[in-house]
Amino acid sequence: MSAAEQAPPDVAIVGGGIVGCAAAAFLAEAGARVELFERDGLAGAASGRNSGAIQHPFDPVLAELHAETLRHFAELEGFELPGAPAGVLMLATERSAVEGPAAAIARDQPELEPVLMDPRAVRELEPALGEDLWGCRLETGYPVRPAAATLAFAERARRAGAVLSEGSGARPWVAGGRLRGVTLGGREHPAGAVLVCAGPWSPAVIDPTRSWRPIAPVWGVVIDVEVEDPPGHVVEQAGVEDVGAGAQEPPDSIFSLVAAAGAVSVGSTFLTEEPDPVAWIPDLRRRAARFVPAVARARVGGARACARPVSVDGRPLVGELAHEGLWVAAGHGPWGISTGPATGRLVADAVLGRASVPAALAAGRL
Repeated sequence: MSAAEQAPPDVAIVGGGIVGCAAAAFLAEAGARVELFERDGLAGAASGRNSGAIQHPFDPVLAELHAETLRHFAELEGFELPGAPAGVLMLATERSAVEGPAAAIARDQPELEPVLMDPRAVRELEPALGEDLWGCRLETGYPVRPAAATLAFAERARRAGAVLSEGSGARPWVAGGRLRGVTLGGREHPAGAVLVCAGPWSPAVIDPTRSWRPIAPVWGVVIDVEVEDPPGHVVEQAGVEDVGAGAQEPPDSIFSLVAAAGAVSVGSTFLTEEPDPVAWIPDLRRRAARFVPAVARARVGGARACARPVSVDGRPLVGELAHEGLWVAAGHGPWGISTGPATGRLVADAVLGRASVPAALAAGRL
């Protein structure tokens, strides 16, 4: 059967990151005909260019998505989730900078089992760290290769019958006040429903006039370094727990380091304009060396930038929009790989009429 003779998809998905690929898998496994269109390459944006840490998002609403996401990862063929969290170690030069967050986390997310640590205990736990650092250890944090989960979900979607196209920039096709499908390279492509999972570019894909902008890009730069015996924990500067909140203006950069499968990623920036990644290498190396001295003399293997999709309130937008059949699932900020698969399952069920979206995540709230 030629492409022209094939039945149109039940659902066309725009965006091949972790949310789009997971949604494609869940929809196809439920029996829907699915086509996914990715403008560049699968996992080519934040889903594949992040630091590579799956961790608790410090938000009670997103925590439910995170717990479900871990279950999906544990059974995902072609992806290896560590059997236990490596732990997140929040660091600061002053006790007060970790003491306050530790108390708040103990109150609001006791399952993270926060442990306040003095500089001696920090060094005993992680000898690679610098001196005079206070810490708070959390029972979360799974270091992984950044793109691995997205590509594993893409393969799962293909096995279930979904068609995934790379290098195909699509946008919703609305005519006569009704959603008809997507336009693709000037061609009209019918579809029963359209799901936009294009990260920070979702508002522009949905509304080319740009009058609807509940999600904006926050650019992160990560550098790859060669460090012998790096910390086993995911290590982060205190304050990173607040950067997912859309209303807060984070500093230009906050230190983090993730060692996974022989690769060590150091980050990260939180910038409103697209940066030159190479230009940020000296600053990120200098900041990191205060926490992990070996970074100062480490060879830098490369630098990359990605745009995190941050919503106005720091939570993703999930649900149907003004045109019947037009859906969105985007805006996860820095928690895409930590919550995206569960969002994909949630929006898939909503599109199929099998579930409703919680009010705290509903697209119409913003």
